[in-house]
Amino acid sequence: MLFTRQFLLGLPFILLFHVGGHSQSSHFTTSDYWKTQKKELIFGIGASNFLGDLGGLDKVGTHFSPLDMEWNVTRPSGHVGFRYRFRPYFATKSFLQYAILKGDDALTSEPFRRNRNLSFRSHILEFSQTLEIIFFNFERFGKRYKIPGIKGVRNKNTVAYVFGGISGFLYVPQGPGGGGWTNLRPLKTEGQGLPGASKDKTYGLFSLGLPVGVGFKFGLDQLWRMSVELSYTQTFTDYLDDVSGTYYDNDAIRENYGGTAAYFADPSNGEFPTWTHEGELRGDSSHNDGYIFLNVSFVRNITVKRSRKIKWASGSRAVF
Repeated sequence: MLFTRQFLLGLPFILLFHVGGHSQSSHFTTSDYWKTQKKELIFGIGASNFLGDLGGLDKVGTHFSPLDMEWNVTRPSGHVGFRYRFRPYFATKSFLQYAILKGDDALTSEPFRRNRNLSFRSHILEFSQTLEIIFFNFERFGKRYKIPGIKGVRNKNTVAYVFGGISGFLYVPQGPGGGGWTNLRPLKTEGQGLPGASKDKTYGLFSLGLPVGVGFKFGLDQLWRMSVELSYTQTFTDYLDDVSGTYYDNDAIRENYGGTAAYFADPSNGEFPTWTHEGELRGDSSHNDGYIFLNVSFVRNITVKRSRKIKWASGSRAVF
């Protein structure tokens, strides 16, 4: 839904205003503990899911909505990153992640998509730069060593935040067939470059995106945390799945680009043959594709060494 998209894109800025307007009165992060957490290395695994033209639930697609996700095509992902916390409630994060996105019309009972019978997977290599806004923290150091019989303050290292930024990614759409996977971009399945095609030229393999999300970190000890992040990326391309415009004359595609291109252009099951004639909608070019990540990470503090004495024993807490 358009409202969902606008809310997700605007959430970091709303919280930025809210934190800035109330930080002084609530004494947000009154200690300097955050300075011991300035630099962090991040690595972990996750899951990815596609929101675009292919697949979805048993109804007409709902743009930008997780309600249209098909859980059966969730695929694993992996990532590494670096976080720099430059203020008590602000941090920047550089993130590199690899994922596979997948969609399949055979998993839906919606008549149009079922008859279209397209499927794909796309390798994604994404680099993103985001700004994190911390809206909750509870951070303090306790005793360095556990001494029998002496009760000390325990370590507390909990942070919740929202984030938003920009990403650039490479993607390679592929279609199944012949016991393997075929790169779809060179096949020009929508007649790219032929007279009267909905697109004059082949799409590129690089695009930009706008990631937004929310995250939660909790401490394991003085140097290690774990984090869980949920993010949505709205991209500037509609070809993650090689589908965007209208059908082109399949005989002309076969004549100019070969039988493989003709098959991947229209692998429909033939139940409603007129639905895939030249000029009929193959995808929705008015909405670009998006994807969702759910990441679980190990976070290593590299600001201080384990042998360094940490003085902070009191914490701070703020909830907005």
